[in-house]
Amino acid sequence: MISETAISLALLADPHLSLPGRLLSLEGRYAEVALEGEAPLAPGALVQFQSAETLYLGEIESASANHLRVLIEHSVNLERAAAIRRLWNTDSPF
Repeated sequence: MISETAISLALLADPHLSLPGRLLSLEGRYAEVALEGEAPLAPGALVQFQSAETLYLGEIESASANHLRVLIEHSVNLERAAAIRRLWNTDSPF
């Protein structure tokens, strides 16, 4: 369980369309998301959403007017990814 966190959600089919919302809970591989306003998203749609710390990729399991249940398939810690990127871009050998 987590406290509500601001997120930005996008369909993988159209990542330029970003929908603001809140991550209500994250338990196991499932996330409960509330979007600001209604969004025509259907079960089975592949989505990504991001908090300040983590990028999540998943599939909408259920959807109502502005509430989604997402099965999380992958997550990426953004700080760790940035550290790897910095390491890859250094000129010094290991």
